[in-house]
Amino acid sequence: MTADGGDDDVLALLDRVLGEPRHLLVLADDVDPAEVEVLAASHFDDAGWLGPAALRLTGAAELTGPWGLDGALRQAFDLPAWAACAFLVHCPVERSGAVPPELLGRGGLLDAFPEGAPAGLEARVLEHLLAQARRLGGALRVAGTGAVLVPDPASAVDLTLYSPVWLEPEACVSVLAGPLPQVRPAWDDEPREPLPPRLEVDGPRAVAVAGMDPGEREWLHAEADAFDAAALARDAVLEGYAAVADLGADGLVEVSVAGEPQAPGILRALPWARHGVIAYELRWRPVDPEAALGPRPPIGQRRARGRVGALIGRAAMALHGVAGGEIVDDDGFLVDVEGLRAP
Repeated sequence: MTADGGDDDVLALLDRVLGEPRHLLVLADDVDPAEVEVLAASHFDDAGWLGPAALRLTGAAELTGPWGLDGALRQAFDLPAWAACAFLVHCPVERSGAVPPELLGRGGLLDAFPEGAPAGLEARVLEHLLAQARRLGGALRVAGTGAVLVPDPASAVDLTLYSPVWLEPEACVSVLAGPLPQVRPAWDDEPREPLPPRLEVDGPRAVAVAGMDPGEREWLHAEADAFDAAALARDAVLEGYAAVADLGADGLVEVSVAGEPQAPGILRALPWARHGVIAYELRWRPVDPEAALGPRPPIGQRRARGRVGALIGRAAMALHGVAGGEIVDDDGFLVDVEGLRAP
């Protein structure tokens, strides 16, 4: 399919001279170009088609394509065998200084730009396209070094439910107990800190007292003391809480709940999200984060990631069933709730 949604299945082949100096978003033949536009709109308010085969990401950054790829170009660009088409990235080049050696070897964009990491708009665009490649099972080929980054779609484990509904801590733990039988309140583990002492310096009371006679001063102190006593006796307003599920060798699932005054951009058009949202974050805390979250985790860590990812998906579904809202992955893209039902 062409980028403007037409029925012509034949794509013009990308010329090597045209593609060599530009970044490429590389996709398989089962990806509809419309998906690229939807994901772009998730991150950028001004994203949209400028015309046939021209998609603005944001500002001066845009994609053109999709262009077809043949075997010769796949070999020349060292692309995966499944690579069927590519979008050309048009974006001003912005680079910082050389990447410190201690930050190399971790995978991602820094390894692809050892002489100078992307900055500004170029960095935003490449991070976004790397997230698109992860979501769509694609790849990102960067200009200059020609490095090809193929993010693992399964590496996106963490989820966040954004909802208009606040669940009390006990209710939240009760909902999570189905998909996460090991879940327990985390607030029981943390000692409560005493309230700091009240300081009477340069505040409204001190200013008011300065010009009062002794009787007025005594009355004001009595009123203020009564107000302070009532405030101290009242339970503190709960702004957030957490729960945790210990999975043994698979690590922990941490659930954090808090109000956010501003919804992420992808949700701001929804009426229920205009005045803030409740965020239910579900995150994996592996026993060995360096191995599990690195660019090439060993098979045992990948299996653990798969098991935990399924648990997090079911936990997000359970919360969604009670609180409603929308589920977003760690790259900021919406997640289909029905898709989480798959084993």
